[in-house]
Amino acid sequence: MTTPTYQQLIIEGMKGFPSEVLAEITDFVYFVRKRLLQPQAFEEDLQSTLLREELRQLSRDEEAHVEQEFAGYDQLSPRE
Repeated sequence: MTTPTYQQLIIEGMKGFPSEVLAEITDFVYFVRKRLLQPQAFEEDLQSTLLREELRQLSRDEEAHVEQEFAGYDQLSPRE
């Protein structure tokens, strides 16, 4: 298939979609465009996103650990 054929198939395939779906498609198109035209910036964004998620997970794990560590603390050391 040729590029114009793909473009026409995409346009025809999106007709009638609700705006929420069109917004998702737009996000995807810009994601692919950035990956193709700005691979270095795309890689940096990806690494930054992965690092943020890893830090969030670490924070959740630490919070769970502290909660587990102090479970039953009130029963073991009641206030006087």
